[in-house]
Amino acid sequence: MTSKPLRGPDKVAAFLLSLDEGQAVGLLKHLPDYLVAEVAEAMTKLDSSAATEERINALFKDIATKTNVRGPVRPQKASEMKAMLETSFGPSRADKVLIEIDNRNEMEFPFREVDNYSPASIASVLRNESVAVGSVVLAHLNASSSAAVLAALDEEDALKIVRGMTTLVPPNFETLRGIATDLVAQLHNASTFSTVDSSKQLKTVAELLNYSGTELGQSVLSGIESDDEDTAKEIREFMFTWDDLATVEKRAMQKILGAVNTRTLSIALKASTPEIENNIMANLSSRVRSMVAEERELTGPMPMSEVNVMRAEIMDAVRALMDSGEFSPAKSGEDLVT
Repeated sequence: MTSKPLRGPDKVAAFLLSLDEGQAVGLLKHLPDYLVAEVAEAMTKLDSSAATEERINALFKDIATKTNVRGPVRPQKASEMKAMLETSFGPSRADKVLIEIDNRNEMEFPFREVDNYSPASIASVLRNESVAVGSVVLAHLNASSSAAVLAALDEEDALKIVRGMTTLVPPNFETLRGIATDLVAQLHNASTFSTVDSSKQLKTVAELLNYSGTELGQSVLSGIESDDEDTAKEIREFMFTWDDLATVEKRAMQKILGAVNTRTLSIALKASTPEIENNIMANLSSRVRSMVAEERELTGPMPMSEVNVMRAEIMDAVRALMDSGEFSPAKSGEDLVT
């Protein structure tokens, strides 16, 4: 994958962070005031994976600088940045630069103070707000926080907010900041902190997305995935689990099994519940059933870790069918009919 090109302030930040502190301070002193805040902010946010050795070498070549003092590039801690700025410009000007950085961060993430509160607290406040406000707030929070807040809401309210998020037209910054300020005041007064099982939260979100429909569910998942791949993966796993194979209807089960080889199936079935095994075996031809039974016997006892690897392969096939729209699990609370 081609790395995203570094923009101007990021190049300066990467170069300064590759020097020792004394050299960096000396160069910072020569930057014009209007660039100091932007470069200082870039130094606090620089992704070390984006500043590879190859890129640093290219930067040195570009500016024709010869130096033998180069260290690892990493974002500066707030305290380190404050000390560097004070050494470069004195306390007064350093404070002005730090305020500018804070203002820039606020523009990019106006709900960062809200994100400091527990999901249960945020959900309790949003219950008294409109769907529009809930959609705006959750669209701007960290993806994992948004998922946890949705899990803490009533299913009907959460579904309305999810739908609102997919059609949201972001308001201007003043409106966002006003909403955030009001929420923080409410959260501070409520102070309803609680500890919630994250797995339970994500499972609730998964059930909600299952109920919301394929297109909407994938849209929301894509948004979460772009911000937090691990959270999105966990939600996908909860949307359909190995245990759910016990209730898959005949046509869908045959489609799933068509993408699985007999060896994988024979190992994955080890230690399965009778309900899962019966539903799977009932949807195999007599010839394939015999092959699975024979391979299962030949493989003998196996570590559960190896069994789980085979189950994961089958679940990957299931989710591929879900993503393509070829398979949709029964909705939460929905009765199956014939």
